[in-house]
Amino acid sequence: MNIDISLIITFHHEGTLAHITLNSIERCRRFAEKNGIRCEYIWVLDNIDEETGRVLENHPADRDIVKMLEVDCKDAGKSRNEGIAAASADTIAIFDGDDLYSENWIERSMYYLKQYGDNVILHPEYMVTFDQIKCFGRQIDQTENKFSIDGLLTSNYWTSAWTIARKSVYQKVPYVGTHVKETGFAFEDWHWNCETVAAGFVHRLTPETVGFYRRRQGSRIMSETSANGIMRPSGIFSKDFNGAGDAISA
Repeated sequence: MNIDISLIITFHHEGTLAHITLNSIERCRRFAEKNGIRCEYIWVLDNIDEETGRVLENHPADRDIVKMLEVDCKDAGKSRNEGIAAASADTIAIFDGDDLYSENWIERSMYYLKQYGDNVILHPEYMVTFDQIKCFGRQIDQTENKFSIDGLLTSNYWTSAWTIARKSVYQKVPYVGTHVKETGFAFEDWHWNCETVAAGFVHRLTPETVGFYRRRQGSRIMSETSANGIMRPSGIFSKDFNGAGDAISA
C-alpha cells in the first residue's frame, strides 16, 4: 500500500503522557484516513524508560502500520533524523511524545501543502501552552508583513515538533544534536527553523489548526534554559546570507 504521510513520534521518558499523546495523534490519523490520506507510524524509542515502554507496548494503535525504532541518541533532533530515514512516504509529520494536536492537523496540512507547494514547512496556526506555563497565541506566517528574519535572533517563531513538510526538506536540512551539558548548545528546533529559512524554505501556517504545547516541570526546554544553553551558529546570521537560500551552516 502506498503511504501518503509518515507520522514520526519521538519518545524518551514521557511515561503515561505518551498514551495521552498517542490518543491525540490517533484522532488526527483517523480523521485524515477518513479523507483518503494513508498514514504510517514511525515510533522512535530513544533510550526510553520502563514506564514509557509499557505504555507503548499496551497502546491499542494498529500495529500493522507501526514501525518501531529503538535508538540510543539521547537527543530529540538526532532521534527525529532516525525516524525520517526510516519513513516510507515522501511527506513527513513530526510529533513530540507529550504534546497534543487538533484533529484536523494532518488532513488540513496535506491540503495546504498541495496549495502552497513543496518548498514550505507547515505549522499549526495557533499554539496553546499548558501545564506549568499557560498561554495562547497565533504563530507567524513567513509570508506575512510582520515577519522579520532579524526576530529569529532573539525568538523562536515556531516549534519544529509540529511540522509537516516533504521528506526532502528534512533530508536537506537535518536536525543537529545538542547535548547541552557536553556542548553548551541547546534548542535544536530553533536552530532547525533558522537553518531551513537560510536554505530557502518558507514556514507557513495551516489555517484553523492548533498545537497544544505541554510545558511541564523538568521538560527538556526548561532543562536547557536552566543550563544556560545557547543556539548553535546558523547560516541565517552569516554575512554571506542574502535571503536566497544559500547559507546553511555546517
